[in-house]
Amino acid sequence: MNKKENDLAKESLILLDKYRKLEARYTALFTLNQLAVDCADLNTFFTQVHHAISAIMPANNFYIAMYDQGAQTINFVYEVDEKDSYPPGEMPFAELEGSMTCYVIKSAKPLLATPERMEELIQENKIKQVGTRGTDWLGIPLISDGFVIGVMAVQSYDETVRYQEHDLEMLTFTAQHVVNAMMRLQDRERLQKAVDARTRELMGQIREREKSELLQESLYRISELTNDTSLDIDKFYSMVHNIIGQLINAKNFFIAKYDEEQELLTFAYHSDQRNTYTDADFAPRKFGNHYTELVIKCGKAMLLTHDDMMALYEAGEAVLPPKETKSWLGVPLIQSGKVIGAMVIQSYQKNVIFNEQDQELLKFVSQHVSTAIKRREIADIEREAHELLESQVKLRTVALEEEIKQRKEAEAKLKYAATHDSLTGLPNRAIFVDLLNHAIACNVRRPELKFSVLFLDLDRFKVVNDSLGHHAGDQLLKEVALELKRIVRTKDVVARLGGDEFVILIEDLESNQEAYDVAQRITEYLATPFYIANQAVFIGTSIGLLFNDLRYTSADLMLRDADTAMYHAKDKGKGRYEVFDASMHKKVQNALRLETDIREAIIKSEFIPHFQPIVRLSDEAIVGFEALARWESDQRGFVYPSEFIPLAEETNLIMAIDFEILEKACRQLKLWQDQFKRFDLYVSCNLFANHFFNRTLPGDIMKILKEVGLDPSHLHIELTERALLENTHIVLENMNALKQMGIKILLDDFGTGYSSLSYLHRFPIDVLKIDRSFINNVDEHDNHQAIIKAIIDLATNLQMATVGEGIENLSDAKLLQEMDCMYGQGFYFYKPMPAHDLAKHLQLP
Repeated sequence: MNKKENDLAKESLILLDKYRKLEARYTALFTLNQLAVDCADLNTFFTQVHHAISAIMPANNFYIAMYDQGAQTINFVYEVDEKDSYPPGEMPFAELEGSMTCYVIKSAKPLLATPERMEELIQENKIKQVGTRGTDWLGIPLISDGFVIGVMAVQSYDETVRYQEHDLEMLTFTAQHVVNAMMRLQDRERLQKAVDARTRELMGQIREREKSELLQESLYRISELTNDTSLDIDKFYSMVHNIIGQLINAKNFFIAKYDEEQELLTFAYHSDQRNTYTDADFAPRKFGNHYTELVIKCGKAMLLTHDDMMALYEAGEAVLPPKETKSWLGVPLIQSGKVIGAMVIQSYQKNVIFNEQDQELLKFVSQHVSTAIKRREIADIEREAHELLESQVKLRTVALEEEIKQRKEAEAKLKYAATHDSLTGLPNRAIFVDLLNHAIACNVRRPELKFSVLFLDLDRFKVVNDSLGHHAGDQLLKEVALELKRIVRTKDVVARLGGDEFVILIEDLESNQEAYDVAQRITEYLATPFYIANQAVFIGTSIGLLFNDLRYTSADLMLRDADTAMYHAKDKGKGRYEVFDASMHKKVQNALRLETDIREAIIKSEFIPHFQPIVRLSDEAIVGFEALARWESDQRGFVYPSEFIPLAEETNLIMAIDFEILEKACRQLKLWQDQFKRFDLYVSCNLFANHFFNRTLPGDIMKILKEVGLDPSHLHIELTERALLENTHIVLENMNALKQMGIKILLDDFGTGYSSLSYLHRFPIDVLKIDRSFINNVDEHDNHQAIIKAIIDLATNLQMATVGEGIENLSDAKLLQEMDCMYGQGFYFYKPMPAHDLAKHLQLP
């Protein structure tokens, strides 16, 4: 073989070797790519990755480390090493600081570290010697979404095994497959966990639904029994007992009725599993101090263990309970707010103990039992009434003949009333709507004809009615009607919709300015005083102005939008006119939805009090707390007071909310008194000014106090200075009545309204609450300090107490105490909190 042939043979062997290596790499890459798709377990995947890499490069020493950036830890999830190995589990990043693994994580770049390169990095203080030093080290960062999540590395301890750049490229390519597989497997694991959790949740829901369906079915059966008035009452009691027994252990059950006049307790139904009991034990008895009587006295459900019953006995409130009674549950039977008896279940077994859920169920059933008793009483009354009705039919026949005659006369009057307002003589709503619909129809045929609608509402008409009486209000409406007819043109129409609302139709407009001029003249005139009953009265008006548009097809739509513009004028300060635009309608719709939700919330009793403690500044002891209205809505969630209080005041719904908060706050205080024996505390409730314009206020509050059982001296009432401006004689009568009951009066936000010394002399005020605007960082405002000091000195001279509101730091609290302010409240001491959170602050040490 000559030299040329020999060279060709060597070259062929080299090419064959390169081809075999290239084939091995492609095979390894294909294996890795397939692993990223097929592998279902990370540990298996890591092992197979190691085998695939070993097929294309020396990889006897190989590891994969995962990096948690948030926890700053490194976890060697896979490792094969001839010399060193890291302990299993997570290691703090700081412990490996200076290693080549940490260097790759920080730099987020691959590293081919030869001994020379390692020495350079050590000299540059970028790495330090960690573990046994090898020959070559090759590390690739594992990157997902731009973040380093780990490192994959191979290492050589043999001088004959050296890594090249193509090994770096190959390992970099492999790293991306590792990341993709890890992400996929982790996503699969998270999905599987989510599926498992949802499966457990659904199984729990199924079990709860089965329980709920049984409960609903049972309650429905009780409801059906209640509606069946033909059913004998004893049979009704027995069937109710049977249904209850399917839901809770009610083997020992009785229903007792209470005759208040005779002070007698009778057992309408009873069933007991003890052999020692006889019918004589359920014979009628005089009202005493048994546990059934306790339920009737307090009018509330009682859930007692044997220890609870013994505690009542030892306190002298009840008789000695039977030894065998382990659990006792009684609920009152209430009819029209009056307790007429009680329904009781009891257990003689240690493993049968009643709970709150049983109590709620029995309370529901008690309502139906009370209703059944009431319906049967009503049936007896109806029979008697039927006999009386027959005797009155003849007399009624004669009366009907006279009524028919009067009705014919009324119909004649109604014909006129159907088209005119009886007070002012102006066209009424029906006529105005017809005229407006006619104008709309004409505008469709002749678009060039312009017209406008003015919707007027008198701003302070209610004040005139309340202060001078309805006769004065009627006289004012007549004068306003005459003046409106004088201001507009003869062909324009002025109508009264009702109350203090007027509408004007202005047709044949040459320009919009004509309507603006009319609205301006009306606004200016109604801003001047009217003289009613020799007294100057200022009312003013808010006007909504609306121009014709082809989109309006009915008078009702135009009146709706004109009304919306009028309310927008009121919101902007009254005494003005506003032209309608679409944004106003959306605002009104939102307000209407909120008003509807508030009304439903009142029906559902969703408003609850949160309590902010009031402390004595000298020792920071709690002396009372202010009850603040909060709304947990079924539809809206938690609604901030600033979102619903203004609208509630505007619609007067605040009146019902105030009484709901007052009743719940008093009931909660009474509960704390009974629970913690804290008879030194009081609750302070805010009342809207309009409450004091109502002569029934003292009686309404006393009714609540009696129902709750709270002494009036533990209730404080807060009012603002606005209540002292209007109807002063009624307000003064109400305040004096409350004082005679023992209730203290607090003047809230003192110093920010229409403060006058005459108020303090004329009205029976016990406490001045200094407004938070003066107290916030009072040590930085000398003028505020002077005002506060003057208020405190004034209150002291008038024998009034003072409460500083809005105290938010220690310096303000100390400064108020140094000024002799007696009490304070604010975030520095306590935030407003629900009753269950406040209870822990009321327990004696």
